[in-house]
Amino acid sequence: AQALRLGARDSAAAVDEAAAASLPFRRSVLQSPPPSPLSGRLGCAQHLQQQQRRHYKKDCVDVRQGNKIEKDGKLYEIVKFEHTRGMARQTGNVQLELRELSKGGRGNKSTLRMRPGHTLEVVRLDEKAFRVLYLEGSGTLQVMDESTFDQLELDLDLFEGGETQRNLVKECTFMEEPPEVSVLYHGEDILSCKLPMTLELVVDKAFGGISKQSASAREKDSFLPGGTLIKVPEHVEKGDRIVVDTRDGTFIRKVS
Repeated sequence: AQALRLGARDSAAAVDEAAAASLPFRRSVLQSPPPSPLSGRLGCAQHLQQQQRRHYKKDCVDVRQGNKIEKDGKLYEIVKFEHTRGMARQTGNVQLELRELSKGGRGNKSTLRMRPGHTLEVVRLDEKAFRVLYLEGSGTLQVMDESTFDQLELDLDLFEGGETQRNLVKECTFMEEPPEVSVLYHGEDILSCKLPMTLELVVDKAFGGISKQSASAREKDSFLPGGTLIKVPEHVEKGDRIVVDTRDGTFIRKVS
């Protein structure tokens, strides 16, 4: 009987110790404030404010070439703006030439006509810089976010400027210090990419024959390390560094 009483006493002591150990945890749970019902609402409000900052309404007479607009769930870039003013009390009309940016119809052009007073949904897009790394295959460029070291694959067809920029993108992979490319986002979708306005490249081959001659200038064929053909002045030789306009791939000047 005495042994049973000692065993019951030890069991009661163990239970008391476990309860005492769990007391701080229970106190912390009881003392922690319940989540505020406003926290979720504030998060939604902040998200809505960000969306409103990216989308805003503008009268059609106030938009300009280069603006991006959203219409019928699709994204467009205004490539041409024309405002015809009316005579006397006539209001005239606005004509826009649009280029579609959305997937599935990228590059398609259309015309939009409307009268002053009609509003359009203008969109602000996000732009981010990535460092060129290397080409993978014939149509994919690997780039890197230097702040996070995350890598991204870019289709060469996303580059503005068509074949000219695609060829110059290939030349970037031969540079000692490859440039950064700008990537345009709409939400998480990549809309387009572009190179810097100019690139400093090395002439890999230069021919002595003159391909074009005039009273003001003489030009000849030369090749860049990636095989891109470019017209250069007669005094440019193999190994020279030149500055090239990435919009049309033309020679600007020789680097002294």
